Amino acid sequence: MRSVEYDAALPALDQILVTSRDFDEYLSMFGLDADGVVSGRVLDCPGGASDFTFRVREFGGQAVAVDPIYTRTPRELADLLRDELRRGVGRAGTAGELYDFSWTGGVDVYLRRRERSAQRFLADYALDRGRYLPAALPHLPFPDGSFDLALVPNLLFSYSNLFDLSWHVRAVRELVRVAREVRIHPLTDTSGRPYEELPRLRSLAAEAGIETRLIDVDYRLRRGTERTLICRPAR
Repeated sequence: MRSVEYDAALPALDQILVTSRDFDEYLSMFGLDADGVVSGRVLDCPGGASDFTFRVREFGGQAVAVDPIYTRTPRELADLLRDELRRGVGRAGTAGELYDFSWTGGVDVYLRRRERSAQRFLADYALDRGRYLPAALPHLPFPDGSFDLALVPNLLFSYSNLFDLSWHVRAVRELVRVAREVRIHPLTDTSGRPYEELPRLRSLAAEAGIETRLIDVDYRLRRGTERTLICRPAR
């Protein structure tokens, strides 16, 4: 593993919601099935408080998560997650027209799923910190081709007000450096607006030798979340 520097004081960190989406939600978001996920080496970037890495390994697969928050102790993360869950509920409450919780069985069911996912994450994080590495795009602490699949939930495109096109291009190039396939979801910001620079980003990616394509996915929690971007090194 190569050394890497990241800025733990990135100005955007306190504006990025830390979530605990569960394994099944990941499959839906990224258009995957469980067998495909556990058959290779998977990177969750950023992992947040998801139980995804734990569940992949529970099913016999190989997974690693990275996130700047992984410098914190389990107790510090538990405190953070309580606050972030309330913040997430508040965000959904003030933008209710963007969300369709009937897709998940209702808001209460969805919140319980998030809480269970966070509990599994915290238990696994306390057990083995080696699965959870403090790092941040666009610099990842892995050799070329370390993973078969990298998943990027709710970072790229979601916070386009914080990260410009240049940052997005560098992030995509770094992800493709470490993984044979990258899936990015969603293609909208936190207000449901499509990422306007996506055509330009795909063009710049092509110039850098990266193939991109869009796929439809079975995910309907928030408006505009029906598609995922796949990136691969050009053959």
